[in-house]
Amino acid sequence: MRFAPLIICLAAISLAAPTNFLDDAYDWTDDLADFYGKVSEYINTAKHNNKSPRACETSKIALPSYASGMTGPSGLKPKYVALGRGTQNYTCADSTSKSTPAATGAVARLYNATCIAANFPDLLENLPNLAYKISLPTDEYASFPPANLKLLGHHFFFDATTPEFNLNTTPNQQDGIVMTKKGGAIDAPPGAVPGKYGAVPWLYLTTSDGTVGNYKSVYRVNTAAGSPPKTCKGMPAAFEMPYAANYYFFGE
Repeated sequence: MRFAPLIICLAAISLAAPTNFLDDAYDWTDDLADFYGKVSEYINTAKHNNKSPRACETSKIALPSYASGMTGPSGLKPKYVALGRGTQNYTCADSTSKSTPAATGAVARLYNATCIAANFPDLLENLPNLAYKISLPTDEYASFPPANLKLLGHHFFFDATTPEFNLNTTPNQQDGIVMTKKGGAIDAPPGAVPGKYGAVPWLYLTTSDGTVGNYKSVYRVNTAAGSPPKTCKGMPAAFEMPYAANYYFFGE
């Protein structure tokens, strides 16, 4: 049937709901109910119309309009979109209000959301808001709810100023290594899920030496939570703040 690719994509998302809900993977919320409600609507529409777009047509992927406040990927093509879930990491010189937290990088798993970005940008936009509240699976290679996404790679810092995205997940999945440096930033928009202390900024990253593959830029958008408190009062010497975000990878 013509709508088969779309149904397969959405069915994978919908299957995540009852399985993880019954396993207490996350608390049922109105936001989560709304997310799966939209998935159900898309499935019903696809069945009724008996047609759908291609499952992973990356040419249709576009950054959120709010990202226009950062430098755009002129002449570049979207390659992957990933949901990132992990922690923003900080240190404090002491535990008084005279000190402020210093960022020391981030650690996150990256889950492949490329097909969702191509066909359902509204679902993609809401994923970080749901994901930052969900614990990462114990099995590193397990799919991640609420969209049943497969592992694409890992994000961490190569050194104090070099965010790295390693997409070489398994011997059979070698999608490159993206070394980056900060190119620009804007505050998270009003309405971003703040978590405890606020959503981390949206970022524009350009690639640097050590990149493997024809990647040129990475965008961190749709951020949820991750910011530290304004001062170090009562905080330990090192601490982590959970966060989630969507990462767009562009290349030639």
